[in-house]
Amino acid sequence: MLALLGLCIGSFLNVVIYRVPVMMERDTWVTSALQLMDADAWRRVFGAKIASPTLATAYTALEADIEALPALGLAKPRSRCPACGHAIKWYENLPVLGWLMLRGRCSACKTRISARYPLVELATGTLFAAIAVVMGPKWSTLLWCGFAAVLVALAGIDWDTT
Repeated sequence: MLALLGLCIGSFLNVVIYRVPVMMERDTWVTSALQLMDADAWRRVFGAKIASPTLATAYTALEADIEALPALGLAKPRSRCPACGHAIKWYENLPVLGWLMLRGRCSACKTRISARYPLVELATGTLFAAIAVVMGPKWSTLLWCGFAAVLVALAGIDWDTT
């Protein structure tokens, strides 16, 4: 049972691995835009008031660009093909099986889907099963599975972003 749960959690971890760095980068840009207009911070760093009106223009443009971006979170938007935007159907999103049924390609545009997706799912399922075998039926087993899931997500994010 924990192996199947691990496959499903692994599917979610693929979303986490891809979206959390993007969400953090967006947040960094928002902070940077706000920093451009913080006169007190500017004075602390540069020792003078903001000298250039182009900074205000840059802030306004950056703020507009950031606000124009579509919402991005872990739950929304639904999974889509990065190449064509095709919304992935529920049966295409089944852990490992969906990737195998699609033969590793988008059903709409036939662009390759990375083998990383089923590998993360399989790794998480295998870790959950191994933890279950070693730990046995205890509540702490679920805690160890959660810890393993966090490690898989962190490893994937680190792999992508170094």
